[in-house]
Amino acid sequence: MTTPAENPLVTDTSRMMDIWFGGSAVKKQLFRKVTKAEQEFMVEALKERGFIQSGNLLLNPGAVLFAEMENQFLGGIVTIGFQDNGKPVELKLGGKAFNELCGRLASSNGNGDVS
Repeated sequence: MTTPAENPLVTDTSRMMDIWFGGSAVKKQLFRKVTKAEQEFMVEALKERGFIQSGNLLLNPGAVLFAEMENQFLGGIVTIGFQDNGKPVELKLGGKAFNELCGRLASSNGNGDVS
């Protein structure tokens, strides 16, 4: 998610979100414009569904194929799939979010769901 502090093209009422979709290859939908209220609603809705937040990134633990920790404070890199060209789609998670992901996956039934 993009906020005015990160991009001068957005305002306090207009935000942008990058959305990644899974499938046979991971696709990215760039710059979906939303209002601040829509963005905040989506963040809360995704967190209620079990997504982990790291800064402006929200990650579905069930989408993680591979995770590599740099260290417990810096966090690590997670792979959520591959592009059409075969290159991995990797996302950086901060330390707190990476530790939460590890805990969630360790207590899950193998697919990121903790229910």
